[in-house]
Amino acid sequence: MHDFVAKSSPMKVAIAVMGSLAFIGIGLWMIGVFGDPPMQRRLSPAVVYGIGWITVLFFGSTAVLWAKRLVGAGEEVRIGAAGIRWARWSDQTIPWPEIRDVTEWSASGQRSIILHLRNPARYPGRGILGWFAKANHALTGGDIALSLTGLDRTHDEAMAAVKRFRS
Repeated sequence: MHDFVAKSSPMKVAIAVMGSLAFIGIGLWMIGVFGDPPMQRRLSPAVVYGIGWITVLFFGSTAVLWAKRLVGAGEEVRIGAAGIRWARWSDQTIPWPEIRDVTEWSASGQRSIILHLRNPARYPGRGILGWFAKANHALTGGDIALSLTGLDRTHDEAMAAVKRFRS
């Protein structure tokens, strides 16, 4: 049996970068960079200005994160006999005996593979994923929410690999 391997999809990542740039443009419009900002009856100009800055900062960050994936387009997910490795979470492969359950979670059309670990402290996440691990756990009930967004393989292919190697 061959391992399941997923890498960044340059086309999907480029679309995500363009989407982020579009939202940055909207945020810049809201703060008045392109002329008069939009007027809202329900929101004060200060609130529109604040939302504009939040939009610029948030989508600026996501644009940078997506762009980094264009450059370092190596292996992101590996599911095999040894376990599961997700490069965005950690360099460690999580062995199957350490995974007590694998479930799925979906919101707004985005599907994630949820890993429920025996000892989550042994496999800490890094970066933004690590920072939001507790919030993610509260939302999904699991320890790691693995997403294949922007990758060259599908959620269904990954779940088939989990079933194949986990049994």
